[in-house]
Amino acid sequence: MHGHLISINVGKIRGVPKHPVGEGVLTPDWGLKGDAHGGDWDRQISLFPLETMALVPKALRATFEDNAFSENLTVEGLPPEILRVGTVLKIGEAKIKILQIGKETFEPPESGRPYIVSREGRFGRVLTEGHIKPGDIVEIVEEGAYEPDAPKLALITLSDKGSRGEREDISGRFLLWYATRMGGQVLFSDVIPDDKPVIKERLLKGIEAGVDLILTTGGTGLSPRDVTPDVTREVIDREVPGFAEAMRAESLKKTPHAMISRAVSGVAGKTLIINLPGSPKAVAECMEVIFPALRHAIDKLRGDPTECATEL
Repeated sequence: MHGHLISINVGKIRGVPKHPVGEGVLTPDWGLKGDAHGGDWDRQISLFPLETMALVPKALRATFEDNAFSENLTVEGLPPEILRVGTVLKIGEAKIKILQIGKETFEPPESGRPYIVSREGRFGRVLTEGHIKPGDIVEIVEEGAYEPDAPKLALITLSDKGSRGEREDISGRFLLWYATRMGGQVLFSDVIPDDKPVIKERLLKGIEAGVDLILTTGGTGLSPRDVTPDVTREVIDREVPGFAEAMRAESLKKTPHAMISRAVSGVAGKTLIINLPGSPKAVAECMEVIFPALRHAIDKLRGDPTECATEL
């Protein structure tokens, strides 16, 4: 699999937007020649996969289109979920190793560009020197390894049209990005129709495979074909209602239609199952709410004996 280098961006001073250049030199022990963020550290080079732009509200996307980015390299054609820590990329003769996904930011989500770049940017070191220019092929020459305790996930999109290839699975793609942020290993990601036997088969497939977390998107409303919560209740041993309640509470801030959501969250054996809405925008909003608690929930299901409470 390969993508393309869309732009090269250099900043002479830290803290200000970088500007695009027609070519660049990647140098070991520094990064992008002429850039103020270069140096002998693990964030000497930054890279932004353009596919994450789908997470940016449309009204804010124009700020990206003039190449006013905060990262050195923008690439297209490489799904963000495969750009894991440890991945080595080759651009011309140069090689880059990704060592970090995202960085600390004090910008709120509604601020737009700084937030998405800080959250989805890849940072690392230059391994091999080389000249680069926009249009160059970006190849993956070594895939990053998962951490030994990486959560195992299954992602299921419920959509009659999607299963027939009549609709792009943007919601499922969002779930993949959040799985990447968690450092999770996705064992399977399926798009299936809103059909009870098929849904049950996929849920049981994930449970039997020993996945830690199954995320579903779609089929949580009141339409006759919206049966995801009903099937979920058939396979779980006990409900964990907090996840579904938190998502509904957040969605109610945006629309009163959130009241008709029947989403369910619960545990089957040691597998946590969470139903999310079908709308890509709602998936992103809901995942932001539940994401901070997912890893802790998985650890508890794995047998972590530590207390859930935190000291004041």
